[in-house]
Amino acid sequence: MKKQIAKFAVIGALILGGTACSDFLDVKPEGVLLEGEAISNQQDIENVLNSIYDVTANVYNGRMQAFSTALGDNINRPRTSTFLQEVYGRQTNIFNSDVSAVYLDAYRAVYRANWLLENIDLVDVEANRRQEILDEARFLRALMHFEMVRYFGQPFGFSSDNSHLGVVNKTATIRELVPRNTVNEVYNFVISELEAVAQRLPESNGIYATKAAAHGVLADVYFQMNQFSSAAAYADSAISGSTTTLMPGFNRYEAGMNTEIVFGGYSFASLNDNRGGSFAGFFRWDNQPNPNPELTIDANTYALVTSNPDDIRDSVWFSVLNQGNPNEMIVYSKFNYDFMDVPIVHLTKLKLTRAEALAMTGSDLGTAIQDVNDIRERAYGSNAYNLAPTATSTEILDAVRYERRIELMCEGDRIHELKRLGVLGEIQTIRGADWDCPGQVLQFPAVERSDVFVLNEEGGC
Repeated sequence: MKKQIAKFAVIGALILGGTACSDFLDVKPEGVLLEGEAISNQQDIENVLNSIYDVTANVYNGRMQAFSTALGDNINRPRTSTFLQEVYGRQTNIFNSDVSAVYLDAYRAVYRANWLLENIDLVDVEANRRQEILDEARFLRALMHFEMVRYFGQPFGFSSDNSHLGVVNKTATIRELVPRNTVNEVYNFVISELEAVAQRLPESNGIYATKAAAHGVLADVYFQMNQFSSAAAYADSAISGSTTTLMPGFNRYEAGMNTEIVFGGYSFASLNDNRGGSFAGFFRWDNQPNPNPELTIDANTYALVTSNPDDIRDSVWFSVLNQGNPNEMIVYSKFNYDFMDVPIVHLTKLKLTRAEALAMTGSDLGTAIQDVNDIRERAYGSNAYNLAPTATSTEILDAVRYERRIELMCEGDRIHELKRLGVLGEIQTIRGADWDCPGQVLQFPAVERSDVFVLNEEGGC
């Protein structure tokens, strides 16, 4: 997600540490001078936009996705990380610095986007590029709001009118104490922003935001809302509007190898810039003399994967270490790379979303079947497990939900999928606790405490 050196100046490392309540939203990127300092030309504005991409990539470096994985049902209790153990145990509080760091990074990106929107006219910017900059900033701002409302609020559909609390719709740099918006208000804001910018974002924009990227995020948004016609339509637009191709192999996190990314974070080995460092920190085991990764796969999950002996993903993504011994562990190999590209909107997920959305509406089942079969032929190395052309909606749903769980495992999808199914009434519990219990959402950081901002309920499930 970093602007290339040939096009933009390289931005220094971002400030990621703890911050006080007075300044956590307006921490500026090193190398970028804001209003009243040295914003004097278009390049300075481009640098600010670059910094928004930069901090957005930090949000997706594996920390946030680990929260979804820990809240879900695919892994064992984290080994040593106290803060991640709190997430797994549904007991986060205002002092969880891991959760706070991701939240603060997301709102740093939002703050910088708002600053750019408010101050772009400080200098002359070429007219067409000016609109592109504004739309890219709004896209990133909407993306951050969507991710935060999913982690810090109960899901869309938790209440009949979605009047339950979400996060703050932050659309200005002014510092003020404001209450949380409702989930309905946050989703409406995200949708309106994405639909507006999707009309103008370019179809081709290198590794940066495009029309297809906006459509892909909208597919995620509507899918989370269980509004399947819109989810299918936007997934279809994202697929047809991009030049991506389905990878033949399973190394979609290996830097430089992914042909499926519509929008994501990109690593640059030449800059020693790894956008998936936390994935490796939590899961990687192949570079250790005595492997002991923080996160390991639950035995029941592994039994599901190995239930079909022809599933190639078993041998590629999973290994059993110390088999038969007290210290036996099932480790995960998807993130065993020195440098990783992190797919955010990508073809595999879009196909799974489109297939399920179409099955739920009972329309265009042929496309849904083909999407599932595309995934299965890669997974099993043949068409032996393809759905029949006459497969019913129920058969498609069973297949696509199974494939989604395995394909997107540990990528940040699982808890949102489970909550969505909870809203539909298709599950009642997640790992022994009610799917909608208070501990299923993360607690806000201490900096948000005020007379008007209502924190999430604590006490677990």
